[in-house]
Amino acid sequence: MTTPEHTLVGIHTAIALRVHERFGWTVVALAGIASNFPDWDGLPMLVDIARFEAGHRVWGHNFVWITISSFVVAWLQWRYHWIESLAMRLRNYAPAGFGMEQQAKSIPLVAMFLVCFGVQTIHLPCDMVVSGGHGLSDWLIRPFWPISSIGYVFPLIPWGDVGPILIMMAGAISLAKFPSKLSLQSIATLSVLCVYLLIRGWMRGTIGS
Repeated sequence: MTTPEHTLVGIHTAIALRVHERFGWTVVALAGIASNFPDWDGLPMLVDIARFEAGHRVWGHNFVWITISSFVVAWLQWRYHWIESLAMRLRNYAPAGFGMEQQAKSIPLVAMFLVCFGVQTIHLPCDMVVSGGHGLSDWLIRPFWPISSIGYVFPLIPWGDVGPILIMMAGAISLAKFPSKLSLQSIATLSVLCVYLLIRGWMRGTIGS
């Protein structure tokens, strides 16, 4: 999946689980940001394509990285409230009348860790089912690296398929226009996404072949 798609998966997942009702919107923002952390292993592409091929969907797409990064980022948010600070700085660039309130709720460190860990874990199957296509090879996900190099992939749709981003953006627009029953809307969005993946996987021959 692309960066916007991972971000929206994290946001919709947090809202579907009613995280915003219990801990406030800061944790939803954290979910959207943390959803992309595994993709740091794609950065070597900027300097060395060989290292990119060796490390992409390996160095960041594993439970060792997910556990360490989840604790570090959750602790930094718990200790320094960097999301709220960034939001307050961006307030000067927001449209007139757009309010950004300081987080009022005290969020437990363990809750933020679980959110970071959960959305990064979801990142792995998302990349397993979105792979290959357009001349690209199917990148294996190695979730137990460096303990084990066993890899998994189940390509339902090719990388770059516009379906997921259209479905999740439609869900996000619905959240903005109809702010009642937010969790139900995000559940519906994620359900439609799963159905789309299954149908496209069947059309592609991955399912039922």
